[in-house]
Amino acid sequence: MALENAPWAVDGAKHSAAVARTLAYASTSGAEGIVEPADLRVRATQTPSGSVRVAPGGIAVLNRAANGGQQTYTARNVSETLVEVQPTGSGGGRTDYVWAHIIDPEYGGQFPENPQTAQYFFLTASAAQPEGNGWYKLARIDIPASTAAITQAMITDLREVAIPRRDQVVFGRPRVSDDADVVSTLTVLSSNGGEYFPGGNGFANTVQIDIPDWATRMHIEPRWMSVWRRPGDDSCWGYYWMEFGDEYRDRTWPGNRQWEFATQKFGFNFPNTADLMRTEWSLMDAVPVPAKLRGKRCTFAFKAGLADNSDFGVRMDAQGGLGVRIDFTQVAEDIHTV
Repeated sequence: MALENAPWAVDGAKHSAAVARTLAYASTSGAEGIVEPADLRVRATQTPSGSVRVAPGGIAVLNRAANGGQQTYTARNVSETLVEVQPTGSGGGRTDYVWAHIIDPEYGGQFPENPQTAQYFFLTASAAQPEGNGWYKLARIDIPASTAAITQAMITDLREVAIPRRDQVVFGRPRVSDDADVVSTLTVLSSNGGEYFPGGNGFANTVQIDIPDWATRMHIEPRWMSVWRRPGDDSCWGYYWMEFGDEYRDRTWPGNRQWEFATQKFGFNFPNTADLMRTEWSLMDAVPVPAKLRGKRCTFAFKAGLADNSDFGVRMDAQGGLGVRIDFTQVAEDIHTV
């Protein structure tokens, strides 16, 4: 069995590139992909042309040579790079891919005359897998027949963050008021922007959360626990949701919101029954993290509203509670425009 004589790193020894690539493989747990969410994003040129532009950034690419297992290349695109895309003819369309690929002469091909200045990392567009011993698909381009100019609508992003960061925040308030006699009743219509629910009189109905500056998406899962109505109350129905942002405006955001952003609205319905009824509201929504909120402390507000023509009767008291879990993730997105 052959051994590498110099493991990484022995002072004064000569180390092979394969040992350094093994270090990169171990540090990424064998994952490949971009380093940060905006790295190497493929976009059309501002005026559609026969090229696409690839954003700067870093990438990890696996060594796919037969004897290159457990090795990863790390490469950089220093500045925005134009990649040429061949036009299609009248006979039909074509699907190309934008590739980041490695050509390492250690695994085949001609060694360059000057290895210190030779190029080993390439960005190209083609339908077929490019030459070399390491490759990664950055984007797919679906090109119609007789097309020479690539538009943004033809491009599908295929990038993934190699080692995405994740974080979770959990807020729980099992008792929504210190005063057991206080009851909050939902009265505002959803079409008027709804209201904080439960609202007022010491009820905890918002939470302040620091959004990581690296987060590009978040999974929001709030819960209203032990929402109730009295026996004999008329049927009532409506919606509940969570609003969030760093700038409060009193129902002047779109949809009469009090905060700039919101989850999807979910519906509730209380039928007319002879018994007191308690239930739980929950929702799940995955939304982009707006660029303006990254790295900031933001307010997340529990909101609800009655539907038009609905009667009152939705209540919360000290036997209920609020909670929310928010999972922050880092995925490939255009972090400059979300």
